[in-house]
Amino acid sequence: MRDNIKIKLFFTTLLITLFLLFFIAVCIGPVNIKVYDVIVIILQKFGFFNNFNISEVNEIVLLKIRLPRVILGILVGLALGTSGAILQGLFRNPLVDPGFIGVSSGAAVGAMFAILFTQFLQLYFWSFLIPFILPIMAILGSLITTILVYKMSKVATKTNIMAMLLSGIAVNAISGSIIGLFVSISSDVQLRSFTFWTLGGLDNADWLVVLLTLFFIVFPLFTVFKLRYELDIFMLGDSEAYHLGLNVESLKKRIILLSSIMVGISVSFCGMIGFIGLVTPHLVRLFIGPKHKLLIPGSALLGAIILTISDLIAKTIIAPAQLPLGVITSAIGAPFFIWLIINQKNRFSYGE
Repeated sequence: MRDNIKIKLFFTTLLITLFLLFFIAVCIGPVNIKVYDVIVIILQKFGFFNNFNISEVNEIVLLKIRLPRVILGILVGLALGTSGAILQGLFRNPLVDPGFIGVSSGAAVGAMFAILFTQFLQLYFWSFLIPFILPIMAILGSLITTILVYKMSKVATKTNIMAMLLSGIAVNAISGSIIGLFVSISSDVQLRSFTFWTLGGLDNADWLVVLLTLFFIVFPLFTVFKLRYELDIFMLGDSEAYHLGLNVESLKKRIILLSSIMVGISVSFCGMIGFIGLVTPHLVRLFIGPKHKLLIPGSALLGAIILTISDLIAKTIIAPAQLPLGVITSAIGAPFFIWLIINQKNRFSYGE
């Protein structure tokens, strides 16, 4: 009974916090907008309060800049938090992050390739796909690196989790060298775009980006939640899960594919944002335990909250200029990661 109350209180707190942060984030910035004005502008789009006069500047800032940016941040936070939760379940290790197995760096290589060779790629894409070259290449990059890591970690018919982690480190190093090569042969304009992808940010947010992100993230999120009980069984170990009737290899493939899609689309529009997938699942696990039916939605909500807070700090701390979002998330996540290593150093598990 007490545990149920604790869980309900935890999720209620997360939802209320995210709701309040949404309004704070759309109100605060170089141009401050009152909460009353925000509500009226949104309701006017649905045909209400049309007789109220609202500043045209506030309306443009809210609808063209703030709302897409905040919604994109929430979606990306949901994706990164969820990816971290399922990958930590896959590795049975709380120190795992989507970047550790090459997902983020592969997506960044794909995005940078699209920036550098846009004219070349346009020759091989259908005309209606040309505006989406960047996200397509980012997802392809994450899938290629993930498949490469998966193949390198195969031993006979099974996947060795420790080999996968080591393969991810190697792929990250290769991706880093490719990114360095792209930087060295890029123009000044391309170099500024590369800087954005390496440091991360929500500056590219608009309604088209939000819709694309929503399309690529919502379906994987629901699919991941359907795997919650299979992940709980998988945590017992490969052999135990197999003897309980779980198709272990199929589950691993689905987790890797789903995390690749979510991280790939996040990196394609927001660049490389680190530590969200590391911090959120561990914090949720500390409060409500390791059951994935609670861990997955909890990590998603907390990821959205942390990313919204980070973006709020990034755009206000040195206003009117902005800090890269990746700088803020790294500043939050790196000390936490160090604490986590110290706390876990006597309990490292190297898998099977």
